[in-house]
Amino acid sequence: MSTEIAKQKPPAVVNGVVRFTALIGGRVNQEFEVSADVLVEHFGAASRSDDDLLEAFRKGKAEILEVAAQSANTPVNGTVALGTGDFSELNPGRPGSSS
Repeated sequence: MSTEIAKQKPPAVVNGVVRFTALIGGRVNQEFEVSADVLVEHFGAASRSDDDLLEAFRKGKAEILEVAAQSANTPVNGTVALGTGDFSELNPGRPGSSS
């Protein structure tokens, strides 16, 4: 199943998180947000400024979309929040992971 950023709504920083809409399987739009903690700790954002958060998001887009696809079936009324726990599970042995 393919997952990509919905073209009609580019990623944007909203209240310190990067919010984006993913097109999952070519037909389902789901809103996600990635915390600043993830973008700083996991993707190396230089700061919590909007520009640095968006740059880290762009650099980590493939992994972020992979995690989003895995979270797509999470029952929510609105936006799926992706936090540090979602990414540490993908890369065991990294700081913050449980292994």
